[in-house]
Amino acid sequence: MLIKRLFDIVAAAAGLLLLAPLMLAVAAWIKLDSAGPVLYRQRRVGRNGVQFLIIKFRTMHASAEDAGLLSLADDARATRAGLLLRRHKLDELPQLLNVLRGEMSLVGPRPEVPRYVAHYPPAVRDIVLSVRPGITDWAAIHFRDEGEILRRAADPERTYVQQVLPVKLDYYVRYVQQRGLATDLRILLHTVGALLSGRPAPATPHGAAPVPGGRHAMHAGTPAAMPANARTGRRPRLRLLAESRLGPHDWQSPLIALLRGLAALQVAAAHLRAQVFPGLSTLQEPPLWYLGLSFVTGFAHQAVVVFFVLSGWLVGGSLLDRIGTPHAIRDYAIDRVTRLWIVLLPAFVLMLLLGLATGELDAGQARLADASPWSLATLLGNLAGVQTMAVPAFGGNFPLWSLAYETWYYALFPLLVFAMRPGDTRWRLAAAAAAVALAFCLSAGIVLYFLVWLMGAAASRVRLDIGRVQRGACWLLFGALAVVLRLQGQDGDVDGRALAPDLLYSAVFLVCLCGAGRRDPAAMRPLAAAGAFLAGFSFTLYVLHVPLLRMLWAYRGGALLSTGDPASIAVYAAMLAIVVSLSYLIHLPFEAQTARLRRFIKQLLPGRVGSKLRAPAAGEAG
Repeated sequence: MLIKRLFDIVAAAAGLLLLAPLMLAVAAWIKLDSAGPVLYRQRRVGRNGVQFLIIKFRTMHASAEDAGLLSLADDARATRAGLLLRRHKLDELPQLLNVLRGEMSLVGPRPEVPRYVAHYPPAVRDIVLSVRPGITDWAAIHFRDEGEILRRAADPERTYVQQVLPVKLDYYVRYVQQRGLATDLRILLHTVGALLSGRPAPATPHGAAPVPGGRHAMHAGTPAAMPANARTGRRPRLRLLAESRLGPHDWQSPLIALLRGLAALQVAAAHLRAQVFPGLSTLQEPPLWYLGLSFVTGFAHQAVVVFFVLSGWLVGGSLLDRIGTPHAIRDYAIDRVTRLWIVLLPAFVLMLLLGLATGELDAGQARLADASPWSLATLLGNLAGVQTMAVPAFGGNFPLWSLAYETWYYALFPLLVFAMRPGDTRWRLAAAAAAVALAFCLSAGIVLYFLVWLMGAAASRVRLDIGRVQRGACWLLFGALAVVLRLQGQDGDVDGRALAPDLLYSAVFLVCLCGAGRRDPAAMRPLAAAGAFLAGFSFTLYVLHVPLLRMLWAYRGGALLSTGDPASIAVYAAMLAIVVSLSYLIHLPFEAQTARLRRFIKQLLPGRVGSKLRAPAAGEAG
């Protein structure tokens, strides 16, 4: 099934991307906990009987297979780390790589070793092996305590072959007969629920005999956790809103905050990997773990596009809400300048200190008006947003190119708003002429990607009412596009050649965001808290990660990490954690005080401060 395979690719890639920090931490723990490799590979039987190597985190000591293939609860062969990993199924996470390689699916019959496949009845074998094996299925959910069942058995091998395996095969056959995208989504939801609750699912979509010695009571019927009136689909309805303000029930607010934070983290992780590891193209046979790391940290381009879209949504939508109120443009200008400078000024001071410490900057040689990365003219040009046009990025901090784009979008958008609003024709023509003149002075890249920013601003006034299945399909397509762009090498700077796919990518992303729907605020609280934390210092992380990486680079003496040693990934994870932690600490006296600084400046100005505005969404850049 093409749709199932596409879903597998997108979900597995997204899972690897989101879970990369956790997987890096687990890998480091395993390496420190016991001798042996981080990953464990075992031969399993896949689709059409083709054997492959399944990948797991190692949970047992070396040569543990010599004592048998079955794993029991509290197995003496398990390491300290392995006991916890197996209890929470974290050892299965590397199988996302098997999914990307096409050897497995997210949902499907669990793959067995050849020894136990030999016990399959011929008719059952043909059915079960007609599909890709999966990471999870109904049997995996209900047999989460399989190790405990076998531990209590007098003969674990015989109990497994004669009692457990037949029930599993019944699950497998019925899954193959009833498989579909809706079934897969249901199983994935139950898997997450079982892992979080520590209990197996309450029911399955088919009957089966209980397992002797187990806790499983398997009854006919649909999974109980799925409400009977769950709305899996409805006719889409598009609504144009009078304002872009988000209420406490709107799902967009925590999503925007979380995505902004993750985008900044992705950019930092990508640049760190590029700096401390050799280039992937220079390696003849890169190890599997490095291929995975290179893939999941290769979405920096897509992350910057997400930044532009969300900036348009937040900044453009905010201006549309306040336009026509007293001091709207004045307050808008204050908000934009403070947003940029409260982070840029301390960032430039830190960069100067690092430049002196590393010897890149000579304190005895004054540089005022030249075009060097450390001159005063370059610093002022970066504050004015003309880096990459009139001056280079200050201190060689190359991500600052995107701030030039943002700066001029902040100027272009009010001009377009005034040109399109009803009013004096002369003022409207003057605003339009100013926008056109300004566009002619800017680079082609800035002007072209203003379309992406404008899409975000326009979408802030749109709501799309869609069902759960349609919503899931939109996010699936968004993830698929990200993976396709990544595989096509779309991971560099923005330019005219990348505009068309990026516009499509942005459009699908905005459909997902506009159709995010509404939720109970209590249910959104954990996600909102995580998003607010990440987004709160995302700008500082974006601006400061390059000089902080160079500081760590200088501390290490510029030595590249070895791709031949899996322990290098632990060093990489530690360096990333240091950069993120320092960014968070630096943001506390600066970026975290943005709202307070804005209020202070507005109180000093004459006239009534603009009408009371909404509280910004979690992590809002406005």
